[in-house]
Amino acid sequence: MTHDPDVAPQGLAPQRPALLDAYAAALPPAPRPAGSYTPVTEAGPLVFTAGHTHAIEGALDFKGCVGTDGGPSLDDARECARAAVRNCLATLNRHLGGLDRIEQVVQMTGYVAASPDFEDHPRVLDAASEELITVFGERGRPSRAAVGVASLPGGAVVEVSLTVSARPATRGPEVTDSEVRKKQ
Repeated sequence: MTHDPDVAPQGLAPQRPALLDAYAAALPPAPRPAGSYTPVTEAGPLVFTAGHTHAIEGALDFKGCVGTDGGPSLDDARECARAAVRNCLATLNRHLGGLDRIEQVVQMTGYVAASPDFEDHPRVLDAASEELITVFGERGRPSRAAVGVASLPGGAVVEVSLTVSARPATRGPEVTDSEVRKKQ
């Protein structure tokens, strides 16, 4: 992770709304569901994403298991984790109408396709956590599970899902029935 002197310790969101908007605009297109599920579910203030791989517009830049001959390196896997969490944020951005509605990243679950003797799953997922902290500051530091698996959909290296708390959507100005009748 590189340090940006324009990013306050609180992340982009509270100090620099224009930077948060620019970050959101630079996110990849939100992935389409690859099966019979919804990419986002809301339950009160909690918003849950489905699992997202690092595929950009359906294409994976790396495939295989970390820790295998010819497989992705630890650094490759960390980049995959960053891309996967950006895909989650792209989906949340589309669903919520902006990342500014996110109050806190509550939880992240990350899966790493890895050989049985690979032990650095947390280091892989640290890259996704660092991305969230860069964007949201300490409000982006999630509780987390880092799980090693034998394979992931399409040969992906990493899959991530998020749970965030979100502020309710702001509503436009209320229009009374009498105002509607006046316009008719």
